[in-house]
Amino acid sequence: MDNTVHTYIADNAELLIPGREVARYLGYSREAILAGDELIDETIKKVRTFMAGKAVYGRYPLSFFDDDGIVMPYGRIHSSQLRDNLEGCTEIYIFAATIGAAFDRELTRAKVRSLADAALLQAAGAAAIEAVCDDLNEKLDAEVQAEGRKLHRRFSPGYGDFDLENQKGLFAVLNPSKYIGLSLMDTLIMSPEKSVSAVIGVEA
Repeated sequence: MDNTVHTYIADNAELLIPGREVARYLGYSREAILAGDELIDETIKKVRTFMAGKAVYGRYPLSFFDDDGIVMPYGRIHSSQLRDNLEGCTEIYIFAATIGAAFDRELTRAKVRSLADAALLQAAGAAAIEAVCDDLNEKLDAEVQAEGRKLHRRFSPGYGDFDLENQKGLFAVLNPSKYIGLSLMDTLIMSPEKSVSAVIGVEA
């Protein structure tokens, strides 16, 4: 197994960023989501022009101890919910992804212009980073399917009892600041803002 850290660059023009997802982040009703929104579509087009979807990832062996213990590439942790998610897995991918700092700068300008514009941009950015993660997920899924295996759903630090402190371990292994300009602040929040880190199990 190759433990090398890899980089991934998204094709911003080809990423699937559904308007309905932007509408959902904005809190629209189901009827409004189904009807669509021209302003949302225009905002998605705008985000595509300055976002820079990219990620860094690696594949690592996985083992367990005790009832909820997991041996991660950065050490031993306890999380019963992540353990349940990884049941039947012998390896994991870990990744960190972002849509880049240009989005943060544009969002800062939007907040000065209009809170409504900023809210739209926030929602479109949230949908965009999820689209980057989904695209990377598809790439990794194709890799393991070629081996006759399958992926579990991704699981991020801060979700359930998978403590946010695990961000430090993921960043120590992947070093995303070196590869994609993604850093971790003392608050454990990632910078740029629209970024995601996660663990994905590879079933045996």
